[in-house]
Amino acid sequence: MKTLLFLLLLLPVTIAVNAQAIPSAKATYANWLYLNNSNHVLKGVILATDDSTVLFIDRSFLVAGKVIPSYQLQVIPIAMIEKIKFRKRNSLAKSTLLGTAAGAAVGAIVGYASGDDECYSTGGWFDCMFVYSAEEKAGLGAVIGILPGMTIGLLLGSSRKTIHINGDQGVYVLTRDELRKYTLSGE
Repeated sequence: MKTLLFLLLLLPVTIAVNAQAIPSAKATYANWLYLNNSNHVLKGVILATDDSTVLFIDRSFLVAGKVIPSYQLQVIPIAMIEKIKFRKRNSLAKSTLLGTAAGAAVGAIVGYASGDDECYSTGGWFDCMFVYSAEEKAGLGAVIGILPGMTIGLLLGSSRKTIHINGDQGVYVLTRDELRKYTLSGE
């Protein structure tokens, strides 16, 4: 009976020691780790940084930016890292939508500002074919402005910030505070 009681008291301690804490924060940044002398790129999120390692979670263990309970932590030594790239999650979609709206707005303003056209007919059947009011020009300008605005937004949103480490511990120590901003814990 004493043995059973002892085992029941020891059970919570054993569970607490074996369980990994699941990060509860939602990933704000997407990370790409480029390894030295390798074409393989690791995609996911950086959980935290140590003095000589980076703790990384692969994107296959993320669902809607949150870490799933069965995640596997990768410990990557600094000597293996060539560079790390970052981009805010969903920045591509947000900037594309913002660029599209801005392009449509600019096109509409330019079209409306050009005013109404007047017809100077010389008697030909096609003389007044391309005469538009300011409102019609605003609509056309909005439609025409969508594509350039969307393209500019897409290009701006797809940019990534890069930190070059090249396996150098000294460079890592200098950039570690900046690197912490892009981790899952965000320290």
